[in-house]
Amino acid sequence: MERLLQLDKYMNASFKIMLCSLNVQTRDTKGTAHSRRLRYSGMVPGIIYGAGKAPLPISVSEKELNKEYSTSAFFNKVFTLDTGNDKEKVLPKDVSIHPVTGNILHVDFMRISKGTKIKIFVPVEMVNEDKSPGIKKGGIVNLVVHKLECLSNPESIPEKIVLDLAGKEIGESFLLNQTSLPEGVEAVNPERDNVLATIVISKIGKEDDKQDSGTATVATTDATATTKSEK
Repeated sequence: MERLLQLDKYMNASFKIMLCSLNVQTRDTKGTAHSRRLRYSGMVPGIIYGAGKAPLPISVSEKELNKEYSTSAFFNKVFTLDTGNDKEKVLPKDVSIHPVTGNILHVDFMRISKGTKIKIFVPVEMVNEDKSPGIKKGGIVNLVVHKLECLSNPESIPEKIVLDLAGKEIGESFLLNQTSLPEGVEAVNPERDNVLATIVISKIGKEDDKQDSGTATVATTDATATTKSEK
């Protein structure tokens, strides 16, 4: 389930919060041979740990896990893992990948509890570049903060920050202090990361301006010389 929080209109930003679920199976058997058999059957071994509880070995569908892992914000998603006997709210913490095949070998999930603050890095993305007057005039987007470092409640973790470029001109910026993050989320370094992105004139545009200025100067000089010779 996706919740989209629309923020300050001046900021033109939104935050996507993803609440996902995965069906998992608990497992009693451990070891390399057992893990190999799991992978052969299309399952990935994993573990759930944290919150003062005993670690719980699990296995999860490789197909379902690959689908979630392929997204850019996998490590910012809160998953509800249904073990059959219980439901655990977790955050992905580590994924082991085979160096040759690229297949997922193992996954770690950390239990999260209400009231706990978690440090995360939220990706910053842009939309509607084709609707920006500044970009149409030759400007480019300078994305200053690619991932915003935040402290967040588990239930408020944003998947991403989306900057809407529609209507933005050259020189306009997206500033963190001109809006509010979702409730329960705060930037770790708000002063350092205040400028998220800005639209600037491209180097090509600057060079064109210089060439145009130089051409105008030469033309003026030639005109002056012609006038003097006529006199």
